[in-house]
Amino acid sequence: MAMVCQLNKLSTEKLGFIPNLDLNKFDHLRHPEQLTFNFKDDPSTLVGATYTFTGSDGRRRRVRITKVLYRAEGIIGRCSIVVEVVCLCEEADCVWHEEGNQKTRVMKISFPSKTRPCEDGLIGEARSKAESSGQRWALNHLPEVIDSITFPYHEHTTVQGRLKKHLKDDYEERVMRVTFLEKLHPLSELTDPREYAQVFYDILQIHQWLYECVGILHRDLSSGNIMYRRIDGKVYGVLNDFDLSSRVRDMDKGPTSNQRTGTRPFMSVDLLSPVWEGGHLYRHDLESLFYIMLCLACRYIAPGVPAAEPRSFSLWFSGTDREIFNDKNTFLLDPFQSLPVQSYFAGFQRWLRKIYDQFRGGYIQRPFFAKNLSTSNEELEESEDEDLEFLQTDNDLIFDWNTLNRHVSYARMRSVMSSFKGKSLQTRWVGNPDH
Repeated sequence: MAMVCQLNKLSTEKLGFIPNLDLNKFDHLRHPEQLTFNFKDDPSTLVGATYTFTGSDGRRRRVRITKVLYRAEGIIGRCSIVVEVVCLCEEADCVWHEEGNQKTRVMKISFPSKTRPCEDGLIGEARSKAESSGQRWALNHLPEVIDSITFPYHEHTTVQGRLKKHLKDDYEERVMRVTFLEKLHPLSELTDPREYAQVFYDILQIHQWLYECVGILHRDLSSGNIMYRRIDGKVYGVLNDFDLSSRVRDMDKGPTSNQRTGTRPFMSVDLLSPVWEGGHLYRHDLESLFYIMLCLACRYIAPGVPAAEPRSFSLWFSGTDREIFNDKNTFLLDPFQSLPVQSYFAGFQRWLRKIYDQFRGGYIQRPFFAKNLSTSNEELEESEDEDLEFLQTDNDLIFDWNTLNRHVSYARMRSVMSSFKGKSLQTRWVGNPDH
């Protein structure tokens, strides 16, 4: 309790909470405990606050928050805050204005692990690769970073710095990163099922291109990270939020953070498993894409309109890792599994059934490796845990874990998703037919 009282005496900057955020008009928010309480119940409290920063061009800017788009609920992790902002600069040559009008931008404040690759760097690599390789189509499916600033926590003046000094390697050091991006559109603003299908197909294509041509694995596909933009009236799916992404060449060197990677309702069975040791594979992201489409089609009666009682897969949004792991295992291993697609999204029934069959076909063939389990063979044979039964198959040492023995791959997903209700969708990139 004494420690909490001492923390309450510190400024928000010394606490390590958003330096340069002006809360002078909101005196009740300057108290850290009150600020946390208000964010939890009503994150819109930030609307009207201003943020001042020096951009990479050396220009001092001040922006006003006009809308809160997202605020993470977790205590440990990035704790991202995503808001819409407008620039308050009055200079005529300000590039943040368009034809004399304020242009809305998105500001993301996150607290990633210091060892993670920075989001703007990864996006910059991808955009440069698209231009230098003549693959400019990819630019339509990548976010555009306008500016990014990283704030390390000083060793002697912040709580984080002092904790690191005291706990040493047991404390995961973080930085505060403020990133300004082009404003994109969320999935909920689409009004045509075929446009949804095109966006999802675009995400599959840009994900494959990033993995094979740039060497970047996204690692956090979720409904909130799939956006779109319109160009000349046509819709283009955009893969957003590279905070948890990794360079493929670095993934064998070990994790870049001590925290589990992914958004839990859409995480693959493997990554939820307490015994999985195989790392994050590209087909785990494809499994996430499947869950995103599944939850949208089964839990929403129209764009942005959830079903009155969206019971389908509800445990995935509220359960523990273990509960979600068990429930997804049961779901994927049931040969008679029904997919309760809502009528508005009926066109996705074929997609979802075929992709479900691909994942189920791969999961039921997984070999059993005793070294991956915390229990002995004898204990396992006596166990009544249904979630472990599927592992008891022949120990096939040549099993291809990357594709679940060729059941799940980019090529197989493309074969399903390249057309919708019998009509071809726009293929942006042919890709490698062997993957």
